[in-house]
Amino acid sequence: MRKKLFFAFSLMFLLTFSCETLAQSGFYLGAKAGYSAQKPSLTDVEFNTDTSFVYGVRAGVKFMMLALEANYFQAAHNIDLKSLVAFEWAGRQIDCNFIGANLKCFFPILFIQPYITAGYGYYSAELKNIDKDSNTGYNFGLGLEIHLGKKFSLLAEGAYHHVRLDIDNKDLKLGNFIMSGGFNIYF
Repeated sequence: MRKKLFFAFSLMFLLTFSCETLAQSGFYLGAKAGYSAQKPSLTDVEFNTDTSFVYGVRAGVKFMMLALEANYFQAAHNIDLKSLVAFEWAGRQIDCNFIGANLKCFFPILFIQPYITAGYGYYSAELKNIDKDSNTGYNFGLGLEIHLGKKFSLLAEGAYHHVRLDIDNKDLKLGNFIMSGGFNIYF
């Protein structure tokens, strides 16, 4: 009985929420820009959060309530120490790049579609004139897509990105909170 009830509820849920999304299903390309707040973490060193401009592109496939998306973004932050400690990284710029995949789950309400997103990808960072490293990391977030017709949509998204890197033989943890806006064009 439980299986039948679960199946009936699932089918009803999909049919109810998929009607509006069928017009926006398909392949899409988009761009984003926004605000990135990064706070590095390193043993025995305290950092302030540094904010920077972030920009990127995306390509994805959306079907009903799900989308699989490839992403790229870039942001450049300054290393800002909390205390005046003699540390060779102070004031240097750290360039961060991400390329990866995200899975989105939409909850459509007419032309407004809130969503949750989670992903995994390849992060690289270069601390100017010190060292660079690459590693995999994860991200998760919330967003809102507003469809303005069948071919165009606007997006707003907040996401947290986390990666551990080995820079100058030190275990550096980077936590980025990114608020961005952008658009998608559907084909």
